[in-house]
Amino acid sequence: MKKNNRYGRQPQLMKQVEAPDLVAEAAISSFQGADTSSRDRGFVYVPTLDTLKEVDAWSHTELLRRGRFIYNSGGGLIHRGVNGVARMVCGTGLFPYPLSPSKSWNTKVRRLWMQRCESKNTFDLSRKFTCGAAQAGIIRSSIVGGDMAPVLAREEGGRLRCMFYEAHQVGNGLSRMPGNSERWHHGVLLGQHNAPMAYRIISRDPANGKETVAEVPADNVLFVANYERFGQVRGLSRFYPVINKVLDRGEIMAALTKGIKMRSQIGWAIEQQMQQQQVQVPGASGTTVAPRPTTMVQTSNGKTITLEQFFGGGQSMELRPGQTFKTVESAHPHENVREHLENLVRDVAWALGYAPEILWNITQLGGANTRFIMADAQSQIEEEQQRLVEQFLGPWYIAWVRDMIEAGEIEDVDGWDLHTWLLPKRLTVDFGRDGKLHIEQAKRGMITLKSLYGFVGDEWQIEIDQYLDERLYIKEGMTQRGLSWQEAYPELPQISATARVRSREEEDEEDDEEELTAKQHDEIQAAIERAKLDPAARRS
Repeated sequence: MKKNNRYGRQPQLMKQVEAPDLVAEAAISSFQGADTSSRDRGFVYVPTLDTLKEVDAWSHTELLRRGRFIYNSGGGLIHRGVNGVARMVCGTGLFPYPLSPSKSWNTKVRRLWMQRCESKNTFDLSRKFTCGAAQAGIIRSSIVGGDMAPVLAREEGGRLRCMFYEAHQVGNGLSRMPGNSERWHHGVLLGQHNAPMAYRIISRDPANGKETVAEVPADNVLFVANYERFGQVRGLSRFYPVINKVLDRGEIMAALTKGIKMRSQIGWAIEQQMQQQQVQVPGASGTTVAPRPTTMVQTSNGKTITLEQFFGGGQSMELRPGQTFKTVESAHPHENVREHLENLVRDVAWALGYAPEILWNITQLGGANTRFIMADAQSQIEEEQQRLVEQFLGPWYIAWVRDMIEAGEIEDVDGWDLHTWLLPKRLTVDFGRDGKLHIEQAKRGMITLKSLYGFVGDEWQIEIDQYLDERLYIKEGMTQRGLSWQEAYPELPQISATARVRSREEEDEEDDEEELTAKQHDEIQAAIERAKLDPAARRS
């Protein structure tokens, strides 16, 4: 006989059902951001947390399209956020400074850099950009499109050149889809640990307009992108958090502009002050009085119009007693609209990493607030300069110097790859105040000459050599012409011979005082030692 359990059911017939824990702690966590949203908040849906799948080819392309659209049609704010940032980061260009032990070799490399890399004919394979101009172009393209692919290429003579491909030219393409055995992600062949192995460059055949695809090894691609996450393969437009807000701002501005245009025209309204006895007005509706006289004009095309229509002016009926004309004046836009537009501007600016006062309106700041904003902007500028050097300028310099060595134009010396970069002048709003502070710090040894000259975008060794060369040139020129310093520079303060003699005498007196002080010190020490050895002398 089978036994039932305490509930009267067979154990083998019981169906196990997994039910959620209904304890209060299971329904409400200590993290409110993970709880179920309230009715007045939309549901947060995230299909995947995989970075590769989160930013797929379609999402990247759509962000690229919209980023390009707002750059072309977003107005001055977007252009300031792109072109202005590129100018602050690059200026006229970052320049290399070789650090090999051979000074003559370093000087030769600097001269060849100016001749070759600062010429569009010997730097850019398409002969459009110098290295200095290309740096600003790279920053602009990486802000709008998210990334860029400079490629090490060879010209017909076999010398090294650089070819630039924008974000939309890197992709899987239509004619050659990725195979099952290869891991292609939006134009990037991934190897172990998601390391890029090759990049697929998409172009068009100028003869037939068909798509062409070239796979370039990753070692030849100086890929520039702002990697915000470790699993990221392609860069995203810097506007991706605020693209929709930029579009909203444009629509609001268009609506406000349309309303301003309409309200800028003269508008009239009839104002009734008090109820008056109705009086029939000629021409008014519902009256039997004869219509108001009207002057008609015959136009050249045979059309008959009123005189008011001919002159393009307005016309009005006669007013009833108690009625007056009133001009309609606009009070738009409302203060709330202005505040909302200002918030949109601030949101867009901070998405780029800069304070809105830097990119849009700095007139409201002053004093310490301005210095803080400038310091914050300088830190962002230095971060972007470092990224540009690490991803493009540094690898390009190494490849270019190696090409110059193999071509026999410069020698293969020890430390040929050692170098640093000269940066543009730092941002400042009070150059006189900051300059005096830095000079005083240099005098006291608190900062080095390298830092002092670096604040204005100069290299200390170059500037000191130039300073000494100028002094030597002046000295030799004065000797050849038989001039003294006073004759060559009468405006400078001169020290007379008497003052120089007096100065020497004062120095001699100071030396004598120092010798006397040292002698007195020795006598005091000797007296102390005698007192220690002679008790009677110590009692006296």
